[in-house]
Amino acid sequence: MRFRRRSPKLLTGDDAVLRKVTDDLPRDHLYAQPLVVDRIRVDEAEPLDDGQWRVAFVVRVRDADGKRCPDLAVDATLVGPHRQGTGTTTTDLMGQATFRMTGPAGRYVLTVDDVAAGGLTWDDTTVTRAEVVAGDA
Repeated sequence: MRFRRRSPKLLTGDDAVLRKVTDDLPRDHLYAQPLVVDRIRVDEAEPLDDGQWRVAFVVRVRDADGKRCPDLAVDATLVGPHRQGTGTTTTDLMGQATFRMTGPAGRYVLTVDDVAAGGLTWDDTTVTRAEVVAGDA
């Protein structure tokens, strides 16, 4: 979802607020469908000064012709040793979305839940899961 500012001509002063609206831009003819997650790159776990570890997963989205897919929403669940989280981010110009988590040594697993928020066809039988072990767990 994107945030849009209401027109300043209609609102003045403290009445100007951000409101959440769906990303309703037409994309169905921009990409050959179905979209695929063709790779999840797992960066090496990075030790931090406080004894915690930072892990990063980079999800790459391509269309059916192998072209990169920028500006698409990617939903994923990231599970660590002591917590889990679900989040959404947008692919960059190279068609990549990055998910990060910081926590103690242990196993971290990323699962891609959705691509393009249901607006385009996504082949969920492709790469959807990756994991890394941080530290001496």
